[in-house]
Amino acid sequence: MPSPGKLVSALLGLLFVIPLPAQQPKPSQETAQQLVRDVIWNELHDTEQSHWEYLSIQTRSGQTLTREQVETSQGPVFRVLDRNGTPLDAAQQQREARRVAAYIHDPSAIARIRRDHQQDQARLISIIRMLPQAFLFQYLSAPSGDIVRLTFRPNPAFVPSGYDARVVHALAGTMTVNRRYKRMIDMHGVISQTVNFGYGVLGDVDQGGSFEIHRCQVSPSHWKTDLVNVQVKGKLLMFKSVSRNEREARREFRRVAKNTTLAQAKHLLSQAAADATLQAQLAANSGQQPAATRFSSDQ
Repeated sequence: MPSPGKLVSALLGLLFVIPLPAQQPKPSQETAQQLVRDVIWNELHDTEQSHWEYLSIQTRSGQTLTREQVETSQGPVFRVLDRNGTPLDAAQQQREARRVAAYIHDPSAIARIRRDHQQDQARLISIIRMLPQAFLFQYLSAPSGDIVRLTFRPNPAFVPSGYDARVVHALAGTMTVNRRYKRMIDMHGVISQTVNFGYGVLGDVDQGGSFEIHRCQVSPSHWKTDLVNVQVKGKLLMFKSVSRNEREARREFRRVAKNTTLAQAKHLLSQAAADATLQAQLAANSGQQPAATRFSSDQ
């Protein structure tokens, strides 16, 4: 599944929606800009230290993988359950089991994944922090109730610095917010204009790259991303092609202990694989197509 770094790539392609004329908020109402500042503050200060197990359905380059993933303090670990709607056969399951076992006993691989995760997280935080300054937000309609929709467009007073900031500043789109909790529910957008680097010599990111992200509440104070859908094209760094066509949906979030080890995560993944096999057998016996979900005792 994509790491938080993939979410960074996602943020570089937010869906473009032409802002509709917004009604001006009453003086007693907070402005859209203030609401977004509060939302971003909450996103950056969501410090709940929790780990989760969930199902990930990822489509990339024409292939769909269904994977069970478990978060640990040493980083995430996953196991493939299904390819393109077909459950893994016995030989494929054995290969997956061996791959997971080899990974959790490879300190260098674990350290590399953890380091990449930390770097991606720092980069993502940097981008999220700039959003209230990089964009001008307006209410799409007069705010009413807990769920409100906003439009955003580039703030001409913001001076971007660096590749990420320049691409982010080219975005325009919509954001849905839970006004009661002041948390982001979703964002939609595209790159509104081609962004060139070094006058195009170093590359560019094409206009029209699209993005969709959705978040869900998994605990009283914690939200998780449950959908990322990215379409980005361009050339970066000496004409290396960049083409991202990727969709990942996550569901069935279940909290796991904060001190879950990689060995314990491996056990959880083995149980998920056994549940998936049982589900596929039940579906085959009933003549139904197996669903892309696990069969678990807590459902």
